[in-house]
Amino acid sequence: MEKKEEWLEKFGQRLRSEREKQNMTQQGLAVKARTKQDYIAQIERGARNPSLRTLLNILTALDVSADYLIYGVDISKDDKSDKDGILRDFVSFLAKRDITDICSYYEVVKYLSKYIEKHSDNVFD
Repeated sequence: MEKKEEWLEKFGQRLRSEREKQNMTQQGLAVKARTKQDYIAQIERGARNPSLRTLLNILTALDVSADYLIYGVDISKDDKSDKDGILRDFVSFLAKRDITDICSYYEVVKYLSKYIEKHSDNVFD
């Protein structure tokens, strides 16, 4: 299993890369994500773990998928009609985690599902 610090560093690197690819400053991203520039800088350095609300705001501000920033892959670019393949990949990913992580992922998925259902008219459009 990947250490927390390694995950945060990789997440921060992908965040910085995507922000720079879009020619956006840390301050510009902070404004769009409704947070502070120093918080974005800390996330990019891997020093801070963003809250779920901040993560959703960053995803919206950059118009990127969570799977890309978190895992470095973008299933939105894959064939979404391959439901079985996506489920196999997800189960394979979960199989490498301990039960505490699996329960945490499950809670996040439930939360995101409820959030998307509640805000379906303006989330990820």
